[in-house]
Amino acid sequence: MDSSPVKVLYVAGLGRSGSTILANTLGQVDGFFSGGELNFIWKHALIENRLCGCGRPSRECPFWGPVFDGEFGGQSESLAREMMRLQYSGARTRHIPLMLTEGGREKIRTRLGKFLDNTGRLYGAIRSVSGSRVVVDTSKEPAYGYALGMVPGVDLRVLHLVRDPRAAAYSWAKKKPQPDSADREFMHRKTPTQSAVLWDAWNAAIEALWRRSPDKYLRLRYEDFIADPRTSFEAMLKLVGEEGAELPLVGDREVKLGISHTASGNPNRFDTGAVELKQDQAWTERMNGRDQKLVTALTLPLLARYHYPLT
Repeated sequence: MDSSPVKVLYVAGLGRSGSTILANTLGQVDGFFSGGELNFIWKHALIENRLCGCGRPSRECPFWGPVFDGEFGGQSESLAREMMRLQYSGARTRHIPLMLTEGGREKIRTRLGKFLDNTGRLYGAIRSVSGSRVVVDTSKEPAYGYALGMVPGVDLRVLHLVRDPRAAAYSWAKKKPQPDSADREFMHRKTPTQSAVLWDAWNAAIEALWRRSPDKYLRLRYEDFIADPRTSFEAMLKLVGEEGAELPLVGDREVKLGISHTASGNPNRFDTGAVELKQDQAWTERMNGRDQKLVTALTLPLLARYHYPLT
């Protein structure tokens, strides 16, 4: 078994920021495996048996079965519940203040303990079964991502994905089907205020947690990725030391998506075939004007920092 560190490209940022299509395209790069939101794998795959990106229930998936059978002796619900308990004890948003101090980080390491060890085993098994060099994780949560950087045997690189907060708020407010769960018909929704406040908090937290590691951190606006995919892919590949990999583009803007084994995430993770990367500006015409102004006001400082227009 490969004993070298597992290279993980962690996509951090608020949900509804385009991470699914970005990760799905990265998953087409030779040597890359896109696992979706792996922070939810214990709950969504082992306990709730939600659909994998390949369309099969997770317990019947030809990829995740060997991952858990080979490393953990099976898809144990009791192990999953223990991992969730440990994860909640030290890798949630409320733990970010602790992560910003040396003493707090030591407390987090001690508190997470077995969670860190088993997470390292999980990502190692993903690399082994997929035969990949880079595991792409779109969990997005700042606290989980920072905890992932504490995992023995993980070489973490962070892609900070930012999208215009008004576009994200418009997406969060829409009613979107949740096809991978028998218990939930639609995805969770947020009000414009909730979305804006979370956009501020998570983006500020991401910068605070990784500002000391500029060589392992890259901030990318989703709009820039769509406007110039080639340059964006080149920057992402450089971040993980894979500059020689072939880009997953057909022409300038099209990608061909194969079947993925994403454990959790936006329903778009089930998409396959040819996809054209293009801007989605529906919010500029359909979003309530009052909501646009509200989100703009609540996100003003970071809105300017990330070079988004105020109107």
